[in-house]
Amino acid sequence: MSERNLAGELSLLATEVDSLAKSLVQARAELAREADRRTRADTKAEELRQELGRAKRRAQTAERELGKLTAGIEATAHAAQGYQRELETRLEQAEQVNERFRQEVQRKERQRRALEANLREVMENLRNAAHEAQGSGVVTGAALPEEATVVPPQRSDGGW
Repeated sequence: MSERNLAGELSLLATEVDSLAKSLVQARAELAREADRRTRADTKAEELRQELGRAKRRAQTAERELGKLTAGIEATAHAAQGYQRELETRLEQAEQVNERFRQEVQRKERQRRALEANLREVMENLRNAAHEAQGSGVVTGAALPEEATVVPPQRSDGGW
């Protein structure tokens, strides 16, 4: 081989080595960028795992609170239903008492009317008897006026 040939081959080899060195530098730079991206992705994944853990704990706390609230609401609703039933029972009893009172008032009103009619009849009989007594000339006491008012005697209680 000639020296020219050898020099040409060496030149080609040097160019190829230079190209390979550049490729190696680029590959190492790409590898470093990729490692950096991987580190950032791992950091982000860890942050997301921690955030997910916090979210799960908050969800569990919220579920417990929801359970407590639901139980409280159900207890309140149950108590309200019991109170409503009690009030309905009391209302029904009050309505029954009112109905008995209404019937009693009606009965008393009928009695009052009957007594009033009887009183009118007795008064009429007394007037007729007084007229008959006046007509026969027999007077056994003071003559009765048309409508007599009876006043009860006052008791002497010494001012007490």
